[in-house]
Amino acid sequence: MRPAFGVLAEACALACFLFLSTVVPRGVPFGIYVVAAELVATYLIHCPAHYLVGFAVGLRFRKLSLGKTTLAKVIPARFSTIANLIPILTLSTDKGSRAGVSKGRLAAMYASGTIASASSAVVIAAVATQSEPLAYSALAWAVALFYLMFDIVFSPKSGDLSRARAVLASNKGTSMAS
Repeated sequence: MRPAFGVLAEACALACFLFLSTVVPRGVPFGIYVVAAELVATYLIHCPAHYLVGFAVGLRFRKLSLGKTTLAKVIPARFSTIANLIPILTLSTDKGSRAGVSKGRLAAMYASGTIASASSAVVIAAVATQSEPLAYSALAWAVALFYLMFDIVFSPKSGDLSRARAVLASNKGTSMAS
């Protein structure tokens, strides 16, 4: 799939899902919606963040496709089996365009997916805190903090942050699978 079209489709899907907050009834259904919104947002904002930051620093992307998470390599075995079943969207960078991009800018593009995903969960939890009962906002914060801790522990080992660190330590970029 063409990267720009796929990223636009993800952004539109996320906007539509977040728009549902205006029609979901308050109470238990909304509490469930808030948690679902965090999970959906962390997934759907990831590739658009890579794409936007990459585009801003001069990268070109060849395709957006379905793949598997690299994090399955470093999480406990009982969870990696499940993680391998979940399709993720991956962006492929144009190798020629990476040559003209500094290591710092390339690292920023790699880190942007994790940063945007974790930030989206925190933002949704913060918004829920302003409008929802403590039980729902506490659950939203639990999901956000779990996601943040998961990324802090595992992404430096095999995810976006490991790619960012690797590119900063080398003279070349690495292949991209977000």
